[in-house]
Amino acid sequence: MPYTPMASVIICSLNGADRLPMCFEALAKTTYRNHEIILVDNGSTDGTSEVAARWPRVRLLRADRNLGFAGGNNLGLRQARGDFFVLLNDDTEVEPGWLEPLAEAAMTLPDWGLLGCLLIYPDRKTVQHAGAWIEPNGLTQHFGYGEPVPEIDLPVRRVPYVTGAALVINRFLLGLLGPLDEAFWPIYFEETDLCWRAAEIGYASHLVPASRVVHHESMTTDRLSPGFLRKYHRNRWRFMIKNFSRRELVRAIRAEIRWLRGHRPSDHYLPLLTALLSTLIHLPGLLMTRLRSRRRLWWIRRRLGTRRRDPWEPMPSPLSPEAKPT
Repeated sequence: MPYTPMASVIICSLNGADRLPMCFEALAKTTYRNHEIILVDNGSTDGTSEVAARWPRVRLLRADRNLGFAGGNNLGLRQARGDFFVLLNDDTEVEPGWLEPLAEAAMTLPDWGLLGCLLIYPDRKTVQHAGAWIEPNGLTQHFGYGEPVPEIDLPVRRVPYVTGAALVINRFLLGLLGPLDEAFWPIYFEETDLCWRAAEIGYASHLVPASRVVHHESMTTDRLSPGFLRKYHRNRWRFMIKNFSRRELVRAIRAEIRWLRGHRPSDHYLPLLTALLSTLIHLPGLLMTRLRSRRRLWWIRRRLGTRRRDPWEPMPSPLSPEAKPT
């Protein structure tokens, strides 16, 4: 590359004192030198700031309360100096050469808005995330989940969206769309919303399989706890009401009914009911958010002269032979 862009790596951590040393030790081995590391202590009470202070290369920002995933990362994004931004979970371990493929993609892809890394489990043999897609009722599914890690580095490939555990954001795009939506507090669907809005103004999301990151989210972690399901479903419905067209919302309701009838997920019923009640209570404000967002996206498209990308465009898994390189 004739120019070496600067990467701002932003880690938002809530009570991550036990996880951060592993994360920082891996980052210290990064071979791409032109980067900065920002740690946002998101209202921790376990000494997270003290751990971060022991690492000279880490710039520390403190929040006096839990701002959520979006709010904490927005705090870091406002202070970032890089040409592109990388949001990184505090329970990740990057490989030494993880930033070079991201920098190359950022410099060469003409339409990129978001980039994602290939997330793998701690056994380093199993894929956790290789991009993702959205079901008609807003449920999210990951490409490559549980598959063997490819033996070779695959080319960059376009996907509907990428997860926030290791998410690269185009600086220019963020200036157009504004920050992450903090109303998705405390977590879930912030990155889905950002990727969707990027597609609305013609920007694409891409998976960069050569950038590999170990994510210490256990394959057996309890992803069906009532607390998780309540937050997931509440933000899922918020995402759909904010972003779906009226026709897509009607289709989402029908798909939801089919999903409930077909799968009968009894452990989802109470959290889903609570989420729907919360959505109804906040519906007037959410409808105003929808109106403002859609007007802004229309205005940006008109000013840029871009066309909306179809978020429902069928795409093969980036790990499959049928997937075409970007």
